[in-house]
Amino acid sequence: MASAGWIEDRWLKKRKDPVTGKRERTELWGTKTKRYRVCGIPGVRRRSFETLDEAKTWMAKAIVATKKKDFVDDRDGELLLGDYITAEWWPSREYDDSTAGPMKSKIFNHIVGTSLGRTPMYVIGDTHLGSWKKELQGRRLAESTIEVVWAHLGTIMQSAVGKKIAANPCRVAEDNVRPKGAGESLARAWTPDEARAIREAMAPRYRIIPDLGLKAGARQGEAFGLSLDDLDEGGETLHVRRQLLWDNGTTPYLKLPKGRKQRSVPASPGLIADIRAHAEAFPVVTVTLPWRGPGNHGRPTATVRLLATTAHGNRIHPSTFNARTMKPALAAAGLIADREEGERWGWEASREMMHHRWRHTYASVQLAGREDIVSVSHWMGHASVDITARRYAHFMPDKGTRGRTAVDFWLSS
Repeated sequence: MASAGWIEDRWLKKRKDPVTGKRERTELWGTKTKRYRVCGIPGVRRRSFETLDEAKTWMAKAIVATKKKDFVDDRDGELLLGDYITAEWWPSREYDDSTAGPMKSKIFNHIVGTSLGRTPMYVIGDTHLGSWKKELQGRRLAESTIEVVWAHLGTIMQSAVGKKIAANPCRVAEDNVRPKGAGESLARAWTPDEARAIREAMAPRYRIIPDLGLKAGARQGEAFGLSLDDLDEGGETLHVRRQLLWDNGTTPYLKLPKGRKQRSVPASPGLIADIRAHAEAFPVVTVTLPWRGPGNHGRPTATVRLLATTAHGNRIHPSTFNARTMKPALAAAGLIADREEGERWGWEASREMMHHRWRHTYASVQLAGREDIVSVSHWMGHASVDITARRYAHFMPDKGTRGRTAVDFWLSS
């Protein structure tokens, strides 16, 4: 059986002239049309070349690649990277608005809107990546930000592997091309003195937000969306059922917690007392808001008695809370520099010291108290125990010391 694939001469007809014995010329003879065309490889589009040697070389590689089932036609990668992101990749993403906004800004500003975004995907390699990194550095982006954008680019390119490109250039890039960011850092927790100082520097009506983060591991949006009805005082349990988010920073809505999973967290006597005291001092406010995504029994809106609200009885906006409550409290506690006189928003960058550090502290206290990591993972709302272990294992006391002597004790019994 003949092997798949053959090369067609587009300038000469297959059959010879019965009189002259020579192959007749086609209408393409002498034109700018590429003469040799590879045909007949199953699943591979025909492709033309200037010379016979080019056609033979490409056909041999294509046949081997199709047998290995890893053939990619680089003509599909002629699509500009920016066009691929805009037309195909981004529209297929599904993220919470709180994630989508910052992510889209980084991708569209620092990938799509760069020279790399105007480059065909199949040609992108170390040279292009190196030039792109210099372009970002010229924009005075922090190395940590460049590292985040690089990670986004790697995800985008990986989605195109096997469809438009044969390999992910971010994964095979040389070390000197890769960004030299700080890398993955360990989660940090507040000390008791820091936690007390930050909380005391907040207006009393907002202290329930760090209380929920510190004593229940609630994310910021979960704390903003908590209802007094979520507290089961008799069962000493707090049910985390929703989060309050904002669409484009302007329209509030409710949805399930991250990962689309509700969870129940043990409520300590101290947390129960905090919630009760807050509700007595600042009566709950009933709101009806749109509901996004699954949950809520399919209803488009949800009515909730919000525990935490502004002085005007409104839903709390994260940007306003962070700028007017959290950062001033950090400054008052001496943890970040105060803003310049006369400036309204000019606080020192403090990403590592925002609401998530209350969650880090909650995890650290639980693990230091020898609570099992599976329970802590559930209470934190993590997708898997692996995430909890990777992020918080350094908080576990005596890590490795008990296991080191376990076999000795076993053998001596």
